[in-house]
Amino acid sequence: MTSPASQPVLAVEDLGVEFPTSRGAVKAVSGLSFSLGAGETLAIVGESGCGKSTAAMSILGLLAMRGPCRVTGRVLLEGRDLMALSPRAMREVRGRGIGMIFQDPMMALNPVFTIGWQIAESLRIHQGLSAGAAHKRAIELLDLVGIPSPAERCDQYPHNLSGGMRQRVMIAIALACQPKVLIADEPTTALDVTIQAQVLALIQRLKRELGMAVLLITHDLGVVWEVADRVAVMYAGRKVEEAPVADLFGAPAHPYARGLLRAARWKDDTSGRLPEIGGTVPSPLAMPKGCSFAPRCGRAAADCGKAPPALTGTARQVACYHPEPVAA
Repeated sequence: MTSPASQPVLAVEDLGVEFPTSRGAVKAVSGLSFSLGAGETLAIVGESGCGKSTAAMSILGLLAMRGPCRVTGRVLLEGRDLMALSPRAMREVRGRGIGMIFQDPMMALNPVFTIGWQIAESLRIHQGLSAGAAHKRAIELLDLVGIPSPAERCDQYPHNLSGGMRQRVMIAIALACQPKVLIADEPTTALDVTIQAQVLALIQRLKRELGMAVLLITHDLGVVWEVADRVAVMYAGRKVEEAPVADLFGAPAHPYARGLLRAARWKDDTSGRLPEIGGTVPSPLAMPKGCSFAPRCGRAAADCGKAPPALTGTARQVACYHPEPVAA
């Protein structure tokens, strides 16, 4: 495991994301903070709709392109506040400073341009390479991510490739300008188990070789155990626990994190039944006054309904008035 550097490569401070609706503002992310060191992998986990991908998109300043929203807080890349940059300056950051692997390659790749052209485009824009030099580098990148016959694949289109190969192309595009941070949003979704393992091994190898920091967005706790150094658990737009992966998997402190792990390990349950977390996620338009997990929590008490609990701790952070007991 890699320990974070004293100066984090990426630091997110009190990130908030709101979307206006006809029924009021929807708070998709509230008070999210974390840091990421060079060569470190931080996984953000949680069920669908908890704000993982929204947070990732806001780091890159992509949410405003999709519609009206309000993003608050600070995002620091090597101490530089990205939230204060102009749209033109942010375009320079995307690709060169931060690369991103999107969840669905077929949605992210342009079907009317060849694979080689799409990789070379980033190199021409950010590194000023000529068309010939960018094409040559595109072939090298396809070889780097393990695509056979890379020169031939450069002239093919996304629909000519398998799902695993398209995901590798997305990794090649994200790494084209050797970014300091790689954001991987569900990089193994819809891939079979063998291809999943290959993609994860590729990301790990390239992280070691290039010294990148990796922010992994996923709901797959098995993937987290394989590749992450630290893990942050989100629920209803808030971070409820963060810890080194071995500590959290060994003894989760937040009741929601414990429920997630019980469900992930359901095959170990002697009853053979899938453990469930009772109740439902609260509506973002009607969040509880206190802890958002309290209505579903077996450890909830009267104080849980008064105000959202603050994160406490350093190496292990937990936002809970009555956390599960864990060894020091």
